[in-house]
Amino acid sequence: MNSHKRKTYSLAFKIEAVERYLENDRNLKTTAEELGVHPATMKHWVKKGINELREQRNSPDTSLETKIKRLENELRRLTEENEILRKAARMFAAQT
Repeated sequence: MNSHKRKTYSLAFKIEAVERYLENDRNLKTTAEELGVHPATMKHWVKKGINELREQRNSPDTSLETKIKRLENELRRLTEENEILRKAARMFAAQT
């Protein structure tokens, strides 16, 4: 079984890595090795583009927005389940 854990990098690190690559006259592989990043990962960041990475950094925290949406959906689902249970409880109470 593969116990290798995937490395995650902060958005700031990605931006700095791409800027470093673009500012220097080194190749991508050398820059990636210096930063301890796999060259394919570095290539993906460069391909994604520095402007897009900067926009992500400057945009509102998307993880917070995602969490809020998830919690709203969960609240809606639990409210519906609660209403179903209330109706079932009334039906059982009426039968006795």
